[in-house]
Amino acid sequence: MIDHGTVVPLCFVLLYLQAMRKIRVLKWASLCLLLGATASCSKRDPNTATLEGDASNTGELATPEGFDWSASFKGSVNVNFDNPRNISLENEPVYLISENGTVLKKAIVANQQVQFNVQLPEDANYYISFPNTGNRQKITGSQINMSISDNGFVMKKSKTNTSSCTACTSPFINGDMESPVILSKYTIINENSVPGWETDASDNKIEIWQSGFNGVPAQEGNQFFEMNANRPAALYQSLCLDPGSTIKWSVYHRGRAGVDVANVKIGSSLASATVQATMTDGTSGWGHHTGTYVVPAGQTTTLFIFEAVSAAGGSSVGNFIDNFKITCDLDGDGINDNEDDFPNDPNRAFTSYFPSAGKQVVAFEDLWPSLGDFDFNDMVLATQGVVTKDANNQLVEATFKVAVDAIGAGIHNGIAMMLYDANNQIIGNNIIASVSGDAALDPDNTNGLIVSSDIFTSISTYYQNNGTGPSATPDTLSFTINFNANAGSDFAPELYLFRANNRGHEVHLSGYPRTASLNQNLLNTADDNGDFKTSNGLPWAIEIITTNDYKNPIEKVDILDAYPQFQQWATSGGTDNVTWYNTPILEQVFEN
Repeated sequence: MIDHGTVVPLCFVLLYLQAMRKIRVLKWASLCLLLGATASCSKRDPNTATLEGDASNTGELATPEGFDWSASFKGSVNVNFDNPRNISLENEPVYLISENGTVLKKAIVANQQVQFNVQLPEDANYYISFPNTGNRQKITGSQINMSISDNGFVMKKSKTNTSSCTACTSPFINGDMESPVILSKYTIINENSVPGWETDASDNKIEIWQSGFNGVPAQEGNQFFEMNANRPAALYQSLCLDPGSTIKWSVYHRGRAGVDVANVKIGSSLASATVQATMTDGTSGWGHHTGTYVVPAGQTTTLFIFEAVSAAGGSSVGNFIDNFKITCDLDGDGINDNEDDFPNDPNRAFTSYFPSAGKQVVAFEDLWPSLGDFDFNDMVLATQGVVTKDANNQLVEATFKVAVDAIGAGIHNGIAMMLYDANNQIIGNNIIASVSGDAALDPDNTNGLIVSSDIFTSISTYYQNNGTGPSATPDTLSFTINFNANAGSDFAPELYLFRANNRGHEVHLSGYPRTASLNQNLLNTADDNGDFKTSNGLPWAIEIITTNDYKNPIEKVDILDAYPQFQQWATSGGTDNVTWYNTPILEQVFEN
C-alpha cells in the first residue's frame, strides 16, 4: 500500500510533465484518486487513448495504412426496398433529408434500387426518405433497407391521386386498379362498381384479375384490368385538367395469350380523342408506356382512353393494363412538378449540395515535402457548393463559395480545384464548358480551375486569423461552373494549394490523383512518401465536414494540444472520436 504522503509529490511531478509534454485530458482530481487507489497512472480519460505510447506531438503519431484523414461520412448509400405488396416503385423519388426534413438530394428508383453518393458531417443525423409513404430511415452505413408497408400502400394512392395543375380535387382515381377488391381469381362487373373508370363496351362490363391468376402477376399491388372483357373495348377516365397544363402520363400493358395491341388516346371526347401511343406487348412482362400531353386552351374535360386494337387470344381475351398515372409537368422535362426544383425550366430539374450537408473544411500545412508545425492553419478553406442537374440527373452547373478562414503562414500560395469522378478518379473527357466569377480554367489541367493565383492578392485585407497575427472577417471567393453535355451525373472536387511563384509545387489531400502540373521530382523527397503523407502516414492536409464552425489552432499550437480527441481519432484510422473537432481547448484555438 502506498503511503499517502507520496501522492502529493507524484501529483506535482505529473503536473510538471503535463505542462512540459502537454499530456492532455488527464484531470487533476481523477488522477489523484487513481494514484491513491492503484498507484498507477497508466489510464487516460475513457474517451481518449491510454498514456502508454501516447504521442507528445502530432509528428509522433502512427496511423493505420490507408487512412484518408477525412472527418466525415463519405461514399455510396444504397437503398433497397422490401415490397411485399408489389407497389410500383419505378421512377418514384427518394430523398436524402436532414433531421428537420430539409431535402438535400433526390434520386429516382430504378430496378427497385436507389444509390446516393454523399459527403456528410458526423455531427448530425441524416435520413433516407420515401415521400410517397412518409417512411424514413436513419443513415448509419452504406446500406438502407426500406419496407413498403400496407400503410405505405394507402398513402401512395392518396399522393398520386392529387396534382397541382388540375382544377379538380382528384384528377384521377383507382389508377392502380385495386378497387373494388375482388374475392375470386377474376370477375367481370358493371362499370358503376369500379371507381373512376368507364368503358365503351355495350354491356358496360369491366374485367378485373387477381395477381397470379393464370400465372400473371400484377404490375403493382394485387389486381389489374383486362380490357377485352366480353368483347374488344376501351377503358377511360374523364379528368378535369387546367387548360395549358403539361401532363405526363404512364401506364403498363401486357399481352395475355400472345402479342396484344392497344392504343392510348387523349382528347375532349371519345370521338375526338387522338392516338398518343400504340402499346404492343407480349406475355414475357409488363411494357411501360409514357408520354406527355398539353391540355388545349378551353378544354376543361380531358379523356384518357385505353382502346383495345387486337388480341392474340381472340376478341374477348387479352390487353391487360395496370398502374395508370398522370402527373403535372409544366416545363415538359419529364419530372413531376411536385419533384422538380425548377418546374418552369426544361433544362434544370434537381438541386443538390457539396458537401451533401454542412461545409467542407480543408486545413493545410504548406511546407510540403518537409514537415511543418502541425497547427494546420497555414491555410484553412471552408467550401460549400450548390449543384444543379437536369431531368436525366446530368450535371448542368455548380456554384461554389470558398471562405478563406485562416492564413497562418507567409508563403504566397494560390488555390486551385480539380474535378474528379465520384470515386476520386480522373475524368477522361473535359466536362467544364465555362467558368465565371472568382475562378478561371486551369490551362495546365483538364477539369481544373485556378481559384486564386496568389491568395494575398485575392483577399481584401491581409490577415492571419491564427491568434497571433491580424484578424478580419474571412473573405469568400465565389464562382460558377457550367458543364458540358457529357459531364455525367456526379463529381468530386478537390481544393489544393500551389506556390504562387512555383506552379509545380503543390500541397494536396492524400488519396487524389496527381495533377499534370505537379512537379513529380518533389515526390518522395524530404518527408514525403509519394502520396502527400509521411512514412508513418501523417498528412499535409486534413478534411472536416461539419455543420459547425471549425476553430483552427493558433500559431505554433500542435493540433493535439488544441483538440484532445484528435489523437485517438487519428490512431484509430478515423473510427473513434469522429466529432473530435467539436471539443477544442478554447485557449488553444482561434475564435474570430
